[in-house]
Amino acid sequence: MPLYNAIRAMPTVLDLYEKLKPRLGEEEARSLLEFIQTSVDQHAATKADLQRTESALREELHATAASLREEMHATAASLREEMHKMRAELIKWSFVFWIGNIAVLSGIMLALLRGGR
Repeated sequence: MPLYNAIRAMPTVLDLYEKLKPRLGEEEARSLLEFIQTSVDQHAATKADLQRTESALREELHATAASLREEMHATAASLREEMHKMRAELIKWSFVFWIGNIAVLSGIMLALLRGGR
C-alpha cells in the first residue's frame, strides 16, 4: 500500500472515539484520546523548534568550516616552510656536488698534463 493511501486511511480522532466508546465507555475513551493528543503535542516538534535546531546547526557548521579553514592555512604555511628548507638543502648539496666534480676533473686534467711531460 503506498504511503499516500496509508495516510488517507488513517482514522480520525472521531473514528477512534467511536470505536473505543463501546469497549471502554464514553469517559474513558475521551480521556484516552485526550491523553494521546496531549502526549503527541508535547513530543511533536514545532516549526519554531525546527527553526531553532536549523539555526544552531548552521552556526555549528559555520564554526566548523572556519576552524577547518584556519587549520588548512596553518598546514599550508607549514608546508611552504618545509619546501623552502628543502629547496635550500637541495641548492647546498648541488653546490657541494658541482664543487666535488670540478675538483675531480681538475685532478684528472692535472694528472694527464703531468703525465704527458
